[in-house]
Amino acid sequence: MTAFNRRLHKWLKRKYNFKRVGFMWCRELETAKKQHYHYALIIDGHKVNFPYEVTNKVKELWRQLDGSEYFPDNCYYNVKRDDHESIQDAIWRISYLAKARGKGYKPEQTKNYGTSRIKLNDRQ
Repeated sequence: MTAFNRRLHKWLKRKYNFKRVGFMWCRELETAKKQHYHYALIIDGHKVNFPYEVTNKVKELWRQLDGSEYFPDNCYYNVKRDDHESIQDAIWRISYLAKARGKGYKPEQTKNYGTSRIKLNDRQ
């Protein structure tokens, strides 16, 4: 996951001139007996109105590292500041990462989740 994030963030910062990129991921292992990951990317919607290029880059990078990927229909949300409904919809979707089922089956040093640590601007 570290290599994926490093490559993706480098590309996003170069392509869109982002200063900050938010993300969260979780690792699961369920009935398929093969671990898989869920990933949420949080980027500035003023710079990326539609995520076509971003999703293609994510697929390309993940295939290089893992060989397989799955994207659900309607895989992105445009959240508007002060729009409670759009914020709630995104939170509901991302909350899936917090479910307990499928977590915990791992070697001792393996992480089940990770997040970015973005600091607020002085202006915010």
